[in-house]
Amino acid sequence: MFAQGVEWGNPQKIKQKNMFSQIVGECNTGIYVLRCKNSDFMSDVIIEKYKSNLTLELSVPAPISIYGNIERVLIVNNELHAFISAKNTQTGTIDLLDQKIDAGLKAVGLPNVICSFPAGQFLEKRKIQIKTSANKNRVLIMFLTKSTQTGECKLNLYGYNDQVQQQFGKQFTLNQTPEDVFITNFEMDNTGNAFVLLDFPAKENTSKADKRDFYLYAFYPSEDKMLAYDLGNKDIFIEELGMCVNNFNQTVSVLGFYSNDGENVVNGYFMERYSIPKHSTEEKFATALDPSVMQKVTGGKIENRNPDLRNYYIRKIIPRSDGGVFLVAEKYVRIEQRFNYYLNNMPQEGVRVTYNYDDVALFSINSDGSLHFGDLLRKRQSSVGDGGYLSGVATLPTQDNIYVLYNSELDKDGNVMVHNVNYQGKSDEKIAIKSSNFSVSLVPSETKQCGPSSLLATTIRDKQFCLMRITF
Repeated sequence: MFAQGVEWGNPQKIKQKNMFSQIVGECNTGIYVLRCKNSDFMSDVIIEKYKSNLTLELSVPAPISIYGNIERVLIVNNELHAFISAKNTQTGTIDLLDQKIDAGLKAVGLPNVICSFPAGQFLEKRKIQIKTSANKNRVLIMFLTKSTQTGECKLNLYGYNDQVQQQFGKQFTLNQTPEDVFITNFEMDNTGNAFVLLDFPAKENTSKADKRDFYLYAFYPSEDKMLAYDLGNKDIFIEELGMCVNNFNQTVSVLGFYSNDGENVVNGYFMERYSIPKHSTEEKFATALDPSVMQKVTGGKIENRNPDLRNYYIRKIIPRSDGGVFLVAEKYVRIEQRFNYYLNNMPQEGVRVTYNYDDVALFSINSDGSLHFGDLLRKRQSSVGDGGYLSGVATLPTQDNIYVLYNSELDKDGNVMVHNVNYQGKSDEKIAIKSSNFSVSLVPSETKQCGPSSLLATTIRDKQFCLMRITF
């Protein structure tokens, strides 16, 4: 076993009502987990509290007294908060409410309305997005609405302190229709500034009809100022991107992969870094990857003359203390196959969806944008009709290493593997948890870092739900 320690919780039978789980996090009162029959966690949610040794202490329906949707449950300043959206029929608004929950999983007082907007502006298909800053002392709420007069899309940003008291509430017109606006990510730094990564259809006609313009929007509440930074340049076609906030250096970094305009080979990467206090660009870098590095990180064979990063999706960007970043990208392909069959002598058409999660490319990028090193985690994961529930990777950055965990076999009893790489580029791969006396599968999408070198994870152990903590 490669890990220093693995702790297990109580195995629980998986029922229809608790099919999906979501780790809220850990604070000084315990570990909190959501369970739900649906993957959206908006209704019929069960909240569970675990002791620090992972034994189950409480399991109750979410103490929500109003009819609405649970948008998010978060730990803010060591306290549990449920954020609920509900339509107010008296005022004709959509209200967003905060319900504080105590350590006994009981509601503290009544839910408090923390923001409202006209119901006619609400976009049903767009979720209200809520997250905390890294230190869990600030909350950022972000959602899109549309103007009832012009139909234009509006970006809404609301910021709150550690007591969930509003610090700002702003609405920005984007001069686009809601269908044309795509948001990749949004973040808040530890001082309360907000950052949104978004894109629209390109204003200028190019050789690619679907080219888009990408921007980093930065809102500084102390100055009541919103700035928009252009990403990329006119010669590159951005295929994939992500961002991270470095609270230590007070910077925001945006990274991504690109192809040259008019070409289909995704063989370049770009990095742009912005100083938060100076409101300025510190670094703007773009280059094609060296072919030998490309072959290494994609597992390409020599005879495969054009390996590229198409279908690689950024899973995590980890800031380095020197201003550089570490990037984890995974190859993902979803394939739909249509087939015909007969039911009661009547021809029917079915769809089989296959989810392929394959190689993982790892990049360490220097503060000037140049490549420090590239590394490859080679794997093949394929499943049908399950949304890739047990596929993918979980990432744990520590002071000295990046650990990437995944399941070695999906269709039979496999091991939980760990690929680790240090910040000098030396990598190793071993078994983190061996399936010998019991079968175990990690649920990579349901993990959360809970300490400098520990990861809380949902697992399926002998076909039962089981919470796990792994420490390196």
